[in-house]
Amino acid sequence: MARDVRARTRTMMGTATTDSTQANWHDTRALRYKRTRRARVLIVEDDPNLREFMAQLLTDAGFDTDVASNGQDALDKAHVNPPRVIVLDMMMPVMDGWAFRAHQRCSVTLAAIPVVILSAVPLAHLGNVGAAAALQKPFHENELVAAIRANC
Repeated sequence: MARDVRARTRTMMGTATTDSTQANWHDTRALRYKRTRRARVLIVEDDPNLREFMAQLLTDAGFDTDVASNGQDALDKAHVNPPRVIVLDMMMPVMDGWAFRAHQRCSVTLAAIPVVILSAVPLAHLGNVGAAAALQKPFHENELVAAIRANC
């Protein structure tokens, strides 16, 4: 007693779609993968207003964005879907920027992701954080976009 399985699926972002009316799980020629061409940036900032401002700024500049309010949330999100660049505040609750960088450097999947630090901490006090770029708050919008573009 065989069942006729019909599939007509359409998905939105970055996953496979099949247009066949007959499900054939062994025929991969029916699969087409869509990739986004926009670089994804993870914004790690505890100030919700600044976090949303940066997300809108970077979206308008042609980036896909994801946001996190602290270092632990950022580690979780980065492990699930690694971004191309991370914009990192240093002073945050739960896990600050220094602890985040220590965990990031030890992670095989995250260690190679460039970090742009954006913090009120004076640049001289950042020590050996190992960032690709560092900007001090308040910042110029063009400088942030240029630092991210340079590391994509």
